[in-house]
Amino acid sequence: MVNASPDWPALIGRLIQVRSEIDAADPEQLQPCTIPRVKASEADIAGFEREIGEQVPAGYREFLLHADGWPQFEYDIDLFGLSELRGAGAWEIGIQTLETYDDEGVLEDSGVAFDQVVPVAAGPGMSSVYALIRNGFPGAGTVLWWNDGQEIDRYPGFADFIAATTAYAEVRLSKLHGRSTG
Repeated sequence: MVNASPDWPALIGRLIQVRSEIDAADPEQLQPCTIPRVKASEADIAGFEREIGEQVPAGYREFLLHADGWPQFEYDIDLFGLSELRGAGAWEIGIQTLETYDDEGVLEDSGVAFDQVVPVAAGPGMSSVYALIRNGFPGAGTVLWWNDGQEIDRYPGFADFIAATTAYAEVRLSKLHGRSTG
């Protein structure tokens, strides 16, 4: 678990660094090396919170203050910023995937209801969706990852989610290095 005051520039920077190394080492170029968008301002986030009538969970809010989303965060999955939360980009894909998983009982199996979560990452042609438990519900700020109709993982906070994504990328990089030297 990441500490209470994560070093967001270091967390984001490390993921960018590992992704860049993967890009250089992967002869198939399976995942584009992308960078996050420029941070949202405090005023932008506060305005969004007024629009929706609730506060964004703290860890995700802190992320937005350092990066207002990340296109192709994981292959074709976009990590949402304020524009997606307002309905742009892959927002509808995230909502539709959550609705499908709700209809299939997947959310219930994970102990959450549709109205307790908000998608924070999704992409075209993908069955993966990442969702955040909203404030006011048990586990607020927890990130859940579903793929192919089942819960894959959950992260106690948004910084934990970014750290785990970096760890997955480091394993992939290690495998790529092993392949190139073996």
